[in-house]
Amino acid sequence: MGGIHGCTVYYNPLLAEIDLPLVFECTGDKEVLQPQDAVGVAFEAKGVLEELLDMKAEAYLAHWEYSGERFNLYAFELRSLGMQVGQLRVVESGDVMINVSGVLFSSSKDHISRSAWEELVEGGRVSTGYNMGITYLKSSGTTWPAGQRAAKRFVIYAAEGVQQVDGSRWSLKVRGLVERELSLSLEEVSRRSSTFRDRDFHCVTGWSVKGNSWQGVRLVDLAESSKVSSEARWVIAKSVKGYSTVLPLEDALNENTIVAVGLNGSPLSTEGGFPARLVVPHLYGWKSAKWLSELIFVKDYVDGYWEALAYHERGLAEAEERFKIRNPLVAESGLGNKSPPKRPSNF
Repeated sequence: MGGIHGCTVYYNPLLAEIDLPLVFECTGDKEVLQPQDAVGVAFEAKGVLEELLDMKAEAYLAHWEYSGERFNLYAFELRSLGMQVGQLRVVESGDVMINVSGVLFSSSKDHISRSAWEELVEGGRVSTGYNMGITYLKSSGTTWPAGQRAAKRFVIYAAEGVQQVDGSRWSLKVRGLVERELSLSLEEVSRRSSTFRDRDFHCVTGWSVKGNSWQGVRLVDLAESSKVSSEARWVIAKSVKGYSTVLPLEDALNENTIVAVGLNGSPLSTEGGFPARLVVPHLYGWKSAKWLSELIFVKDYVDGYWEALAYHERGLAEAEERFKIRNPLVAESGLGNKSPPKRPSNF
């Protein structure tokens, strides 16, 4: 039952820096009772994408993930003339689609119409049908987020690969909608640092590390030093190699949000993000960008790396905002009224 109600594609200059220039997403309320239903959703969304961009493509199921005891994510490769030109993802919870989203690589330019490409690069959006905006979920108010299990140590993730950074040459830039841009060396950040104890860390994949003690400086203090404009609504956190994530201003300026240079009394490890990383304890871990290089205050929302690949705009752990909500029925009723999905037994 249900289907795709609308899709949109836009040019993302932030992700264009890492060869992911086009981002797309679809709104709908399709039932997803088994893996084959997810395949059907992907093919329906692919068809709309083909019409919007005047291209021909095929969708091939690449892998499946089960996240937080509530979500199933099906990842597809988009191929045109035998070449992979993008990724498409279908997220399901409670037997219905939560969102369909993905990216097109720079190489897709040769597979879509010239007029569509030029319109997108100039800042336009190509859309059809009804498309939802950002939807936040209400916090459960629990002390331990649903779907999380305690772990003894951090699992190392690195979308852009583990980065080897020379701390003596590193600096943190604070820019965008600010009166005074900052460029702080590791020594300057360390000199400003305090210790922030008993901070839990929650990964969107379902593990959590309790009671961490971070050494760093509050982001709100950096914002005060740079005199952020009243027009700012979002903060983009960029890493040295191009990884990016985006935070609502309110969450970025939370007193517990810090730029960390140490963990549990020692400098950050290379794998842990040396020389500095963002730490946002109340949001899922992908928002805590490692190998941090820039904080950019902006007015309008733009997807970062994982946000373009289905993950939520805010990512509040207490509300289980693991993935974007692009199903009007789920947005209205909330995920709490949906029964958790089962792992596909034959997948």
